[in-house]
Amino acid sequence: MTPAEPVAIEKLRQLQPGQVLRLEPMEGLPPSKHRWKQEEIDAAILALAARRPLLVRGEPGTGKTQLAHALAFALGWALHAATIHARFEAQDLLYLFDAVRRLSDAQACKLREPGWDEKQYWQPGPLWKAFGWETTEGYGAGRELAGGEAVAPLGHVVLIDEIDKADSDLPNSLLEVLGSRRLTIPPLAEPLTASEERWPLIVITTNEERELPAAFIRRCVVLTHDLPTGPAYADFLIDHGRAHFGEDQDDPALALSESILREAAAQLLEDRKNSEAAHLPPPGLAEYLDLLRALQELAPGDSEEQSRWLGKLNRYAYLKHRVEGEGAKALRQNRPNLGVTGP
Repeated sequence: MTPAEPVAIEKLRQLQPGQVLRLEPMEGLPPSKHRWKQEEIDAAILALAARRPLLVRGEPGTGKTQLAHALAFALGWALHAATIHARFEAQDLLYLFDAVRRLSDAQACKLREPGWDEKQYWQPGPLWKAFGWETTEGYGAGRELAGGEAVAPLGHVVLIDEIDKADSDLPNSLLEVLGSRRLTIPPLAEPLTASEERWPLIVITTNEERELPAAFIRRCVVLTHDLPTGPAYADFLIDHGRAHFGEDQDDPALALSESILREAAAQLLEDRKNSEAAHLPPPGLAEYLDLLRALQELAPGDSEEQSRWLGKLNRYAYLKHRVEGEGAKALRQNRPNLGVTGP
């Protein structure tokens, strides 16, 4: 084991389940709060010690992306994030090359101007930064961190978000890279080889909209965000509501009351049950927190006014899908004024 890893692992071991960590903005992610779970801590420690990617599975809105943010913040490491989409290619995790801009500059004869440098067209991707931070100097915006500092980070957390949006070529290509621990970057003379001393913590999230290759999953540490059911799910929501909007914030006078947290959770639980009965994606933690944030903004410190707003707004926060046929009946019973279609 390298000298750096015991320090990082010890930082994670000092975290306590239920502890709330205030997160500063990183890599375009907004400030937030993260409530630690023991399974998150244990899985991250295993991923660090085994030098394996941490694959985080679960439905949308359960804090998978935020976990990478929290790990980077807790470790004091840089965060490099990539959100996967249908047109995303494996190469994008390594670098982007701005061919259009280079062609434009060539046509304008800028390539002969003093100070011109080919490096400006190459943008380092998350894995290039994590595997070879010192080699990114001068390339695109490769050395820019959230705080604007260009000093070498203590370590790197790479977030590959929503990998299930890509086809199987992406996880298969990633499997090859992580297996060989070598990156081929065209403008560099030699391949980048990740040493034991600088192996990054790679966090990969999936909403499980598409099955991942079995070989890829076998080579990951897997953390599944299993959600409680029934009344326990309401407690899960309320615990997170307290962490984000309870008395432990900059201005306790703005804290949402326990009654508001419970009222919003009870309504979400009902809508969740009805959505599942109608075979629709159910609302979850993300919608719950969005609604609480709106209540705090609309009626700061006024529980009665917040309750009135809650009665008006929850349908727009929680019910996001058009319902037709038999599935509309349960929702209409719950929302008599909701304009769903059906018999």
